[in-house]
Amino acid sequence: MKKIFLLIFLSFYFSNSSYNGLLFPKNTFELLTNNSNYSFYQDIILSTQKNDLASTSYLNYPNSISANYISYDYYISNLSMKSSIQIIDYGNIEDSSSGYSFDSMDYIFTQRFSSRLYNKIFSSLEMNYLYSKIDNFNSSVFATKLDFFYNTDEMIIEIFIDNYGKVLNSYTRYIEDLPKLYGYSLLFKPKNLNVLLSLKQECQNNVYNFNFNTELILKNNSIIFGYSSMGKNLYYGDFNDDFFTGTSIGFKTKYKKFQIILGYQNLGPLGNSSSFSLNHLIN
Repeated sequence: MKKIFLLIFLSFYFSNSSYNGLLFPKNTFELLTNNSNYSFYQDIILSTQKNDLASTSYLNYPNSISANYISYDYYISNLSMKSSIQIIDYGNIEDSSSGYSFDSMDYIFTQRFSSRLYNKIFSSLEMNYLYSKIDNFNSSVFATKLDFFYNTDEMIIEIFIDNYGKVLNSYTRYIEDLPKLYGYSLLFKPKNLNVLLSLKQECQNNVYNFNFNTELILKNNSIIFGYSSMGKNLYYGDFNDDFFTGTSIGFKTKYKKFQIILGYQNLGPLGNSSSFSLNHLIN
């Protein structure tokens, strides 16, 4: 019963849709910043674009909910592409009254295309196919994300719409809406300072969420601090418990062609989320 309560709590944390898997972070950077393009924009603004990059991530949520993620970044001509698979395991759920137990899983297949439109204006299209399974029931959806961004060399400005698509197969006759989002983000590097400042605001169902992050770059290492306004929805009423709710911290280090990123996010009364990502530069 505790796990069912947690799933309900997480559904309010992310959205009120059955397709919350579309909103789960895919890797450590996204856990810390709530921005799936953070690493991509970081490479652009720091001029550290990578030709071929293989990545894997493991994310752990309270009460044994976990997610695994594998991706591959590559270029074809002037088109930047990324293919990925994410598996979210909600664990074994047991009804304490009947003793009946069942499992729940989400499988998300993603393909992203990014290219230059004109001068310093770029666009990106992301296509997601989600297959969701709860006990003997299943559902599938196709969702897209479209964003445009402008690179001023010191700042990247992005506007986006996310999770616009179609439910292909529903659990029941009632077809739910996808958790649609829209908003903007900024990534700024102050001149002569080894610091990246990130800001993102998104809106879903007239509810706004704000994220702010600072990344301090130290040669081959960096430390990332962040705050999400979603934490306000998780306040417990005790100042000592609520003070760090919604905050996050991460550490990144490089060794030869490998990059390791560790992340932690405080979810208040739910507990915490943690993440481990390993990137390998192939070329």
